[in-house]
Amino acid sequence: MSQKRNERALKTIRQMRFRQEKQAKKIDILCRDMVSAHTQFSQKLAVLTFAASFYESLLGCSGLEETLHRTVEQVRAHIPHAGAAVFLLDSGGFDVHLAKPDGQEHVEKTHFQAWFNRDIVHQIGQTNRICTLADMLQMGLMAPPSALKTLSAAAVPLGRLGHGIGFILIYCPAERPLQDEDLSRIAAVAAGVRQAILSCKSTTAPTA
Repeated sequence: MSQKRNERALKTIRQMRFRQEKQAKKIDILCRDMVSAHTQFSQKLAVLTFAASFYESLLGCSGLEETLHRTVEQVRAHIPHAGAAVFLLDSGGFDVHLAKPDGQEHVEKTHFQAWFNRDIVHQIGQTNRICTLADMLQMGLMAPPSALKTLSAAAVPLGRLGHGIGFILIYCPAERPLQDEDLSRIAAVAAGVRQAILSCKSTTAPTA
């Protein structure tokens, strides 16, 4: 009789342990889902906060040069160790407006004008994704290997529906590579930057 009671007790204990383990797994999955959802929400909120601050800084701009200057300065403020340059297509080729990072004086506007050509600027501007340094090399970037070894760089296109006007180039020392979250925030404001640039161009265009 006592043996049967012991067997029933052991069976009950095993069932309780099984239920506890099953419940613990459910709680673990729920906690992980909550953490993931919180992380995603925090990331989206960070993007929205950055975009609001970025656009606010462009509101008071009086012309194209100031808009470009504010754009590169805002990128630098967001990624302090990085430099930024806006490449814009024009009828004769392209122009570059840049802000260099502190202590990185060896990358100049003339370097960019030699490394890129109008066709590359046009290709990057038409893409619908962030272009890595490898992507730009495939498109024909002519930067010397000695310079490429020292840089981490990416291009955020200023395009819409296959019509690009240029891109934002972000670059920094190779030992401090660009982070995906930083690039995604810059990409989130690219459409607004494009519109601001086009608005400035339309207001300065000569009337017939």
